[in-house]
Amino acid sequence: MNKSFHGIASLGLAGIAMAVAAVSLFRISWIWGAVYLAVCAAGCAAILHAYCAKCPCRARCGHVFPWQVARFFKNRPSGPYSAFELIVTGAALLLLIGFPQIWLWRHFAAFILFWALTAVAVMQVRFVVCRACDNGYCPANKKKQINP
Repeated sequence: MNKSFHGIASLGLAGIAMAVAAVSLFRISWIWGAVYLAVCAAGCAAILHAYCAKCPCRARCGHVFPWQVARFFKNRPSGPYSAFELIVTGAALLLLIGFPQIWLWRHFAAFILFWALTAVAVMQVRFVVCRACDNGYCPANKKKQINP
């Protein structure tokens, strides 16, 4: 299977995991569910702007869809990521995953499903999508810096 399959599948699995979390939060309180949906929207937008829009490989990305959205962010030249961009990306990922944990724990089946989906998505990204990526500016990429 190719990187696009795993890229799209990993995004789908992560999306389903976030939907499981949102449903769990809505079961407890519509306010917490709405807050988590806002966190998801803001977190995804932050990742797209701080990371994806600056990636030199965005047109060849295995995730396929994010770069199509990220190209709407004008004036984002490819190049090394600043500490701020990496912090924004990491904080957004931590919020997307960490925010619903207290409420997911109350619905243990949802907690297990969330983490199973997230684990498979992370493995697909790390072991397939990342290996096919040439973004030498990514701190997780073991390849040398590139000149796009």
